Amino acid sequence: MSEEKVAPPSLQPNRFGECRLCLTNAELQNSHFISKAAYKRVRSADENPNPFINDGMKALQTAKQITAHVLCFDCEQRLARSGEDAFFRSCYQPSGSFPLLELLKENKPLYENDRFAGIVVQEPQYSLVEQIGYMGISLLWKSAAHVWRFRGSTISSINLGKVYQEQIRQFLLGRAQFPEHAALAIEVSDENNRLIGMFGTPLSKKLSTNHLHWIDLLGIRFNLLVGARMPVSVKNLSVFRTGQKCLIIAKKQEGLMVKDYHRHLQLMAG
Repeated sequence: MSEEKVAPPSLQPNRFGECRLCLTNAELQNSHFISKAAYKRVRSADENPNPFINDGMKALQTAKQITAHVLCFDCEQRLARSGEDAFFRSCYQPSGSFPLLELLKENKPLYENDRFAGIVVQEPQYSLVEQIGYMGISLLWKSAAHVWRFRGSTISSINLGKVYQEQIRQFLLGRAQFPEHAALAIEVSDENNRLIGMFGTPLSKKLSTNHLHWIDLLGIRFNLLVGARMPVSVKNLSVFRTGQKCLIIAKKQEGLMVKDYHRHLQLMAG
């Protein structure tokens, strides 16, 4: 009798091990780094319907998705309920609609120039904004919590450091407040921005007072700033701060240099 064939580990749907989020030993799901719902949003009716993925250097059109055995079932469901569901209702849609952008444009800008506009959302939308922010911070945390691979190569990832990574893990679990020396600022692409229908891998930059980590996903850019010397004015742009929440409509997002963006944040906060 021939031996029963066993699929190699990389092809097995689940695997037993320690969940990176709750740290319990459990059956790990073949977790997506970027939710498979994102791929569905950007597939087109063209000859090549696959989405563009921007890795910071080039845009690649591919059907391959980034997965690894990282989270248990309960934690995957937590991330979906707490942020992903709200995000995918609000992001750029296959129909061409963009619910979050449309909501922001109902408000008069707090500040505006030819590159961006700062919008203060109304109090009834605070919960929605925080849920969208939760999606962003969970995505950046996943980047730091695991070495993800794509097409045989390691994708760019961020390094939060042990302290911030643990603080954000506790926040995602609902056990702690958002870190004191961190801020999550959200940019929303306007309808003329060519990044609106793409998603990318995380990128980082060291600034004079803090680190900046960011990722683009379907018209929304999540900017995570961490550092004890971060100006209070910039920290106040965090969607997780108590009270007023300000989001940015990016008119020329792809043309912004990171150093310029940091100055824009300070100007907005001022």
